[in-house]
Amino acid sequence: MTTIAIAIQVTSIFAQCLNFFSYIGPDFQSLSEARGAAAAVFRLIDEGNDASINETDVWKENEEENFDINGDIEFDNVNFSYPSRKDVPALRNLSFVARAGQTTALVGSSGCKSTCISLFLRYYEPSSGQIMIHGRPITEYNVKQLRQKIGVVSQEPILFGMSIYENIRFGKINATRAEIEQAAREANAHNFIMKLANKYETLVGERGIHLSGGEKQCIALARALVKQPTFLLLDETTSALDNVSEKIVQEALDRACKGRTTIVIAHHLTSIRNAHQIYVLNNGSVIEQGTPETLMTKEGGKYQAMVKRQQIERIYHDTDDIMSIQKATEEEEKSIIERSRLFSDSQVIDMNKLAVEVIHNMRTIKQLSAEKEVLRKYSEIIYEVHILSWKFLILSAIAYGTFWILDTYTLAFMYWRAFALVEKNELTSNSVIIVCSLVALSIQALRLVGLKSWRIAASISAAEAFFDLFDRKPAMDNTFNEEHELVNFRGEIQFDQVKFIYPIRPTSIILNKFQLNIKPSQRVALVGMFQLNVSFRYELHNIIRIGASGCGKSTIIQLLERFYDVTSGRLLLDGIDIRQLNIHGVRSHFGLVSQEPILFDLTIAENIAYGLENVSIEDIIDAASKANIHQFIGQLSQGYETKVGLKGSLLSGGEKQRIAIARVLLRRPKVLLLDEATSAMDSQNEQIVQEALEQAQMEDPSRTSLIIAHRLSTIRSCDLICVLDNGRIVESGTHTELIQRRGAYYKMLAQTIYDDQ
Repeated sequence: MTTIAIAIQVTSIFAQCLNFFSYIGPDFQSLSEARGAAAAVFRLIDEGNDASINETDVWKENEEENFDINGDIEFDNVNFSYPSRKDVPALRNLSFVARAGQTTALVGSSGCKSTCISLFLRYYEPSSGQIMIHGRPITEYNVKQLRQKIGVVSQEPILFGMSIYENIRFGKINATRAEIEQAAREANAHNFIMKLANKYETLVGERGIHLSGGEKQCIALARALVKQPTFLLLDETTSALDNVSEKIVQEALDRACKGRTTIVIAHHLTSIRNAHQIYVLNNGSVIEQGTPETLMTKEGGKYQAMVKRQQIERIYHDTDDIMSIQKATEEEEKSIIERSRLFSDSQVIDMNKLAVEVIHNMRTIKQLSAEKEVLRKYSEIIYEVHILSWKFLILSAIAYGTFWILDTYTLAFMYWRAFALVEKNELTSNSVIIVCSLVALSIQALRLVGLKSWRIAASISAAEAFFDLFDRKPAMDNTFNEEHELVNFRGEIQFDQVKFIYPIRPTSIILNKFQLNIKPSQRVALVGMFQLNVSFRYELHNIIRIGASGCGKSTIIQLLERFYDVTSGRLLLDGIDIRQLNIHGVRSHFGLVSQEPILFDLTIAENIAYGLENVSIEDIIDAASKANIHQFIGQLSQGYETKVGLKGSLLSGGEKQRIAIARVLLRRPKVLLLDEATSAMDSQNEQIVQEALEQAQMEDPSRTSLIIAHRLSTIRSCDLICVLDNGRIVESGTHTELIQRRGAYYKMLAQTIYDDQ
């Protein structure tokens, strides 16, 4: 055998070995990627795992199907600290009783009231003490059964990227269509649902992004009511609603609370006047308790002080309002004598999207006892993928087997023909070895290409889709262009015959020939009536908006932030069409505090300084102090380096809102946008933060402020109040002028005064 033949044989064997390793190489890579992904998932599982809470109960069939969990709820000397803040007690020897069939209200400082709900739902276990139902510790109850008996409506409602029908059905998996629609009616959601193109089958988008805050809250309330719960937990349920909607929903809640053991967390004390018992909490302990009447008679008491604090401004304003109403009535009598997104592209939920959504909202899944339902939906998707995979594997196996047979028979024919030629002395043995080795290598290469052809095709397809993104021209130019920069922005805003329709709601006109001029340093309020009414309020040099939920209040902010462009008409900033301006420059001039603050899984300092560079800790502390959050941060062991968790999950609603306010104040925007910025706070913090916001407005006399608010008592000092109906301004003027006209604003204000009395 010649040296060339030996070299070819060695090369052939080496190539075969490399080929086999090429098959297992990608598998090692997949294993490595899987380990990395699993590490994050297992870390999440370990962080939320409490050995004392038997979460496996949710997978068991109810052993006591008809067992009635009812009775008094009792917290007995409960102490608790969050795992992430073990050195900061959230509850200190907390003791209270919520009587069966009665409404019990918890009021007081932020940070401890919602903790009671988390403990009752058994997201955590108390450090010491115990929680009982009818004298029986809740640890003795099946976790699934307990949660099925509890209806929860939280401050920040979580909806899933499914239809409205499916979201409500999560409250009771076996609910009938009639039960779901009845729950929607009780929650004041049925009417607006029926106006949607797909009605109950309308998809709400991820986290309900295509619904307004009030619409989401109504659906969350319907989800809680559909199960007809024994216990009802209400955490600032109506904070996202306008005055009219709040009144209607509050009446529905009052009916729902009858015969149920209800715990209400409230910051606005007028919403708990019908409570049977009120507990005032401070620093995690009960400092006062009693009925609303007895607490009001306790001179120097905390509750009395809180009520008076909320009444001071309202009484001051309402006195003037009543006088204005009386004067307007007298003048009228004298004159007589003298002479109103949704996503529907597909109803197939992607497997990865569902998994991410479930992981992010695991607490809501637990609260609804919907683990089995989520697993069922996920299994259905996996089953579809499984069937497709089997079809692909069968076709691949047939193709691979056919190719392997042809490969084998080709080599066999080649060897047979080669040996025949050797016998006839037409070919030497060395030549046979060389030719056979080369042919074998060629066939092996073709086999490898054939096996990987689907990956090659998939890669080409993915690359084409990826490069198509570069070729697409976006509706909004996101590139930075100094030529279209908004220089020396004065804060003048003009809506010129603006018409707007959401792309996902082509039949609903949100703004219709909307006309509004906002001068620099002006404060403006928009006020709207129930069902597609919007209200604006101008207060000294700020723009404030008040209106019914779902009427498009947030649409104006979305247009200013250029999340959308107007359908027709023009939106001008300092006389320049906003569509001609650099989008980054426009947004840099606006500071937004939304109704549902979004924080990132970073430290407090990083969240406050998010989006800015080279920010000193002194500036961060200054902004935090103005937002009334510095003192709280100082109590944490890691201070400003404390992690807030995913979407701020380790903080209370009020704490998250104040951090969001600090983030805006640090930016020193030319236009301040406040979307119910203080709705998540108790009365004391609300007053302090409101003063901080007013101070921020006074720091820059030229600053324009646009504020969305539901409470009319906050808007009377505006320069101009505009009342909107069906996307148009139907009346405008000062507070006094609108009172004298006895129009929509007058009626809403009169109703508010009546409700507060």
